[in-house]
Amino acid sequence: MKIKLKQEKLQEMLEKLMVKDIFPSAIISKAEDSIFSIQKEEHGRAIRFVKFEKDFFEEIEGEPEAIELDIERTLGIVKNILAGTQLVMETKGNKLSIKKLITDEKGKVTGEKGVTMISFKEPEGEVMKELPFEIKDGIPMIGESKLALDTHLKINLDEFKNISGYAGVLKTEFYKFIIENGKISVRVGNLHDFSDYHTEYPEGKIESGKELDVIFTYGVPQIADTFRQDVHIKTKTNSPAWIFEKDKGYILGILIPPYVQE
Repeated sequence: MKIKLKQEKLQEMLEKLMVKDIFPSAIISKAEDSIFSIQKEEHGRAIRFVKFEKDFFEEIEGEPEAIELDIERTLGIVKNILAGTQLVMETKGNKLSIKKLITDEKGKVTGEKGVTMISFKEPEGEVMKELPFEIKDGIPMIGESKLALDTHLKINLDEFKNISGYAGVLKTEFYKFIIENGKISVRVGNLHDFSDYHTEYPEGKIESGKELDVIFTYGVPQIADTFRQDVHIKTKTNSPAWIFEKDKGYILGILIPPYVQE
């Protein structure tokens, strides 16, 4: 596996693999002209799918392979490199090499400035190559019952980040997404009658569905810190949510569980 890209693109790639702190290590698979990762969170609370197409990189080459990499450590190293630096990342033996290149004003490589070697290991067990659920006509079908997550919300990224910000101030992990009067409403706050809370009516669009009442307690702040495009949510009342973003060159999706009140 060998890829060439700027520092900021490699940082973005690693951030999407890690999703802030959900996946501190990741199994990365090189396909013919792409890199992808499908992975369950350590405790099974979330599933992450990310795929970087050929257009995401300046160059991508090498035979198909899969490695397990300490993303948290690797990201820390990449953040220590100046933005705009041309990088080449490739596997060499049991090490991942991140090489800094020197380029002239026209972008031509004139030399090397430094290289970091990071150990990786072979993934244990079978590497996931497909999601453990079907997506039929754009609708995730979850579980043995093939539950259709057919309510689709599209929320502006800045608005989604704002929702997460209120949770930090209120010291809560509860986010209640509902549809009322044809509008998206998000209640941020603990669920007791005496709890402080904030209700936000974020800028967005109801792409499909007329009714929704679902609570999430896991993954929302990590998604807010990781996404760079509008946030798409496919869910249903008291059901999991497939939350994803896509842009030219990549797609990132995360399945998170609901909180169901007893």
